[in-house]
Amino acid sequence: MYNLDNIIGQTEVINSLENAFLNKRVGHAYLFSGQKGIGKTTLSKAFASLLLCNNPKGTKHCGSCKPCLLLKNNSNPDFSIIEKDGLSIKIEQIRAMQEDIMIKPFYSERKVYILKEADTMTTGAQNCILKTLEEPPGFAVLVLTTHNIYNLQETVRSRLLRYSLKKNSNQVILEFLNERYKDSKSNEFIAAYSDGIIGTALRLSDSSEFESLREKTIKHANEIYDKDLYDIFGLYKFFEENKEDTETILNIMELFYRDLLIYKKTGNTNMLINYDKKVMIVKSAKRYTVQKLVNDLEAIASTKDNIRKNANFQLSIEVMLMKLREGKN
Repeated sequence: MYNLDNIIGQTEVINSLENAFLNKRVGHAYLFSGQKGIGKTTLSKAFASLLLCNNPKGTKHCGSCKPCLLLKNNSNPDFSIIEKDGLSIKIEQIRAMQEDIMIKPFYSERKVYILKEADTMTTGAQNCILKTLEEPPGFAVLVLTTHNIYNLQETVRSRLLRYSLKKNSNQVILEFLNERYKDSKSNEFIAAYSDGIIGTALRLSDSSEFESLREKTIKHANEIYDKDLYDIFGLYKFFEENKEDTETILNIMELFYRDLLIYKKTGNTNMLINYDKKVMIVKSAKRYTVQKLVNDLEAIASTKDNIRKNANFQLSIEVMLMKLREGKN
């Protein structure tokens, strides 16, 4: 169970929630929006643990009262998480919540409902939940999470207290990783790669597959310029075998070429994202001109865009590989 002060970043949002709690001005319905992995669900659970606690210590749950112990064991009847059934949250799920919400709390002063990915609610479900948002029981608190608030009807949005979760700075992510994964050599790369999304940083840090994929990708990216055409087309096999991770591979390549360009222009290794690969980068940068690296980065970005638009996968990758090899004598 998290306390609000365990959340990484999001200082303004957390201060606002804590002040509302301390001043007994807790609302009945909240909307936490932000990119996937930014911490919406973690924040929702931390807020719920505070709201349900019978003996809070300031803005922290006590961890020892009955509601806290039940919540820790995922058995608190005053707490519910509603998730999409298939591709959406359906009207039947909202109706079931509405039946439950009329029953007074068992152990706490409140009942808390978290609707994850609330933007997936069907039109019927959104129309249905309006009644609860307009006339909620005094003890009920709803927390909706979404990465796209505009998929919610304005009539729903207007009845919610809205909080937008922002990306963390690279430094905040790095400090968190250095504290949690002290012996990892990939913290700087992952902090940069995660682009301020704490969930992405955690997922990558806990994934041995990611580290292996990164090593293979950088190895291939570093060798492309020296390969002959036959080998270039053979490299397509690597992308085919890891097709589900194509965007990750292209992101890794983009950061690697970015480092080559940065070093080529500045001669400064302290600015490298792939700092653990600085020996390789310093050596490889000698083979390129600045314009060549700019062209290579444009080729990778164009390939990412084409694949997102469902262009022919093999053709997109092979054209990119040929462009990355262009200019070789």
